[in-house]
Amino acid sequence: MNYFKQNIVKIMTDTKGVAAIELALILPVFLWLIFGSIELGYVFWGETSLSYGASYGARYAYTHPSASASDIANFALSQTNFSAGGPITYNVTLVPGVTADVQGTFTYTFMVVPMNPVNITIDVVQALQLAS
Repeated sequence: MNYFKQNIVKIMTDTKGVAAIELALILPVFLWLIFGSIELGYVFWGETSLSYGASYGARYAYTHPSASASDIANFALSQTNFSAGGPITYNVTLVPGVTADVQGTFTYTFMVVPMNPVNITIDVVQALQLAS
């Protein structure tokens, strides 16, 4: 019986491998938080780029009264950090001499965080110069 008690005490006080077990439990949560933060930052970056491009597209429509809707949309897209066919798209509704409506959409599908895709939209309406 004394031998049994000695082995139980030895097993209960042995700390070999504890760090590996703690790492195995904590590492997935830690990596999920890190990559989730990166993805959240990407969403904020996309929203900021979307807003920036739409506002500059509206300014372009004001300063270039003869520009077509596709010219304005291409200019707005060129002001973002995303290329054509990416997660940002612009649609321009143009009423010559009255208004230019720049509508932008940013779509992001999460890779690490288990969430539904995010669709962010913005609508910038710019009054245009009167035709003289």
